[in-house]
Amino acid sequence: MSRTDFRVAVHEPRPPSAWVMVTVASATLWITEQLEPWAIAAQTAAILLSLWRRKNPFAWQSNPWLLNVGMIAIVTGTIAVALGGGPSTIALANFAASTQGLQLIDARPRRTEFLLVVLALFQVVLAANLTDSVFFTPLLVLFVFATVWTLVVHTLRSEALEAGQSAELSRAFTPGLLRTTLWASALSVILAMLLFVMLPRLRSSVVQGPVGGPSVATAGFSDRVEFGALGRIRQDPRVVLRVETLEGDPVPITEAYYRGLAFDHFDGKSWSITPPNRTRVPGTAEGGVSLGPTPETVDLVQRIVREPVEAGVLFRVGEPRGVQGTIRRLERDVSGGLYAANQSQSRVRYTVRSWRTRPSLDALREDRAVAPRGRAARLLSLPPLAPEVEALARRIVAEAATDADRARAIESYLVREGLYTDDPPESQPERQDDPRSPVERFLLGELAGHCEYFASGMVLLARELELPARLVNGFAGGRTNAIGGFVELTQSDAHAWVEIHYADAGWVRYDPTPPDLRAAPIAELSLRERMRDLASAMELWWFQRVVGFDRSDQMNAMRRAWLAWRARSKDGSRPKARAKGQANAWRDVFERREGLVAAGALAGILACGVWLWRRRQRQHRGPHARYERALRLLARRGVVRAPEQSARAYAETVTVAFPREVADAFARLTEEYLAERFGERPDAAADTLQRFEAALGQAPRTARSTNAPRAS
Repeated sequence: MSRTDFRVAVHEPRPPSAWVMVTVASATLWITEQLEPWAIAAQTAAILLSLWRRKNPFAWQSNPWLLNVGMIAIVTGTIAVALGGGPSTIALANFAASTQGLQLIDARPRRTEFLLVVLALFQVVLAANLTDSVFFTPLLVLFVFATVWTLVVHTLRSEALEAGQSAELSRAFTPGLLRTTLWASALSVILAMLLFVMLPRLRSSVVQGPVGGPSVATAGFSDRVEFGALGRIRQDPRVVLRVETLEGDPVPITEAYYRGLAFDHFDGKSWSITPPNRTRVPGTAEGGVSLGPTPETVDLVQRIVREPVEAGVLFRVGEPRGVQGTIRRLERDVSGGLYAANQSQSRVRYTVRSWRTRPSLDALREDRAVAPRGRAARLLSLPPLAPEVEALARRIVAEAATDADRARAIESYLVREGLYTDDPPESQPERQDDPRSPVERFLLGELAGHCEYFASGMVLLARELELPARLVNGFAGGRTNAIGGFVELTQSDAHAWVEIHYADAGWVRYDPTPPDLRAAPIAELSLRERMRDLASAMELWWFQRVVGFDRSDQMNAMRRAWLAWRARSKDGSRPKARAKGQANAWRDVFERREGLVAAGALAGILACGVWLWRRRQRQHRGPHARYERALRLLARRGVVRAPEQSARAYAETVTVAFPREVADAFARLTEEYLAERFGERPDAAADTLQRFEAALGQAPRTARSTNAPRAS
């Protein structure tokens, strides 16, 4: 007979820990910022109302018709969210949050808290797929403690009602029971952490990143960009990139240009990449892929965490020679732009090995500007322009003798004469009184605009002089996080510049934008800004060490552990005079994270195994196991315990149905069983079950007539 058959309906209010469990589970979804306002409002109202009327609920809280109406409203709202075009997981999150609120309001008698716990767990699982917030883990730990205690309280309460001893329930909640619950919960959390590090990484989650909210960049980083879009991006202060330099000299802030995409075609209204096709880079980025020639050309290694961005563009400094990271499919376009395909809504971590080159002006003067083979038409094409544009270009370079001097003259002219502003006065695409494009009005007017105006103007002026040029967008500058030491770039650091191609030097960068207002001034940090830096550093650490801990990290950890072990094995063959050095080598190994993880995992698994084995042995030998066996033996004789029957009432039934020796032995087993269930230390005798079995074996095979249910 299972424990489910013994459960009785509980009319008393839920334990306070149930509200803690529900609130914590709700908070894990709230921090994802994916719930609809109506779902959050309904859930909050349900928590407050049910807690307020915990001991004296309203009559309507037990009305099944009203509760069903509420369920219909929840289903209707969920369907509306699903039909709104969002991912199904977001609709499920709204459904789980609202349904749990309705379940909490429901004041009808219940046999178990299983449904409430399952709904709370469902919310936590959904939140795990919708957020990578650093606050999720402490909420998860608190949820484990609250859930375990809620189940313990409900189980003891239902069993006390079943045994007819509800008045003695308070005696069961001893400090020892609380300590045991806390230790069991803590052990579960520790084991989960160890398994998280050791188990193989799965490739995907239900939802990648904050899909319910807007992308970090809603425009400006796709293979076609409307003119002026980059200026709108610069109005957003959110962080886009966090950059750590692992090898090589850190890039000075004034020279930090994180290249995104390069555009070769301009029709007067928009920039595009031609052809727009992208090809897959062979290999898997998790193990690392090569993008260029020999490793000797690599002088910079940076680890970058990129927030969601349109088209999944990957940013880097210089020419990439290799990429490794959490990229499922790496693609590249004809202009060298890199993409994490199908991960535009995901936070991506990757390490890029780059080659930085900046030829001197003297070297460029001996070079000549020519287009790459087969691309001259695309890099020299121009939309219809006013004749004054060509005249302006020739006037600017009138005294320049080489291609390098002409390119530098155009750049210097725009920097010297231009005025930077994020709100250009002539930003309308078309005007009835002036049919010229915004770029023409910019060049032939007051030269006031943001970086996209200056870069576009330089490309047009350079092409008027047969210099193969293209516009490049990305991010420039940034600021160093005072706490974490890494560089942060926000959307306000979005920038556009120019590249001109030379026969020997290749693509060379030019920045014609006046730097006075584009670059943010460096000022002493306020307390609020320092706290923001601390939060950003914590977020990066959390993503690097926990959320982004993937198969490549596991492989690297195992590789380092293997190399350390091999080094230790080689040292073992040396004379004993090197014993001290060997001991230091072992200490160095275990000071590493992988040594600690391995030792902790082994110790945790052994401790869990011993604890589970001892617990099983205690249950097998304890009063509970002996009582369950006695119930099975009596059921075979035709006397079955009814679900609503208390343990002592059933013992009285046995007294009527069997001889005194059987009844006395079973009564003894019953008292030992009840004492164990309610936290007492039963005076149990190991031979009680043996005496019962012996007495039952000598009793008649057919029990005397009773009112107890018979086995079929």
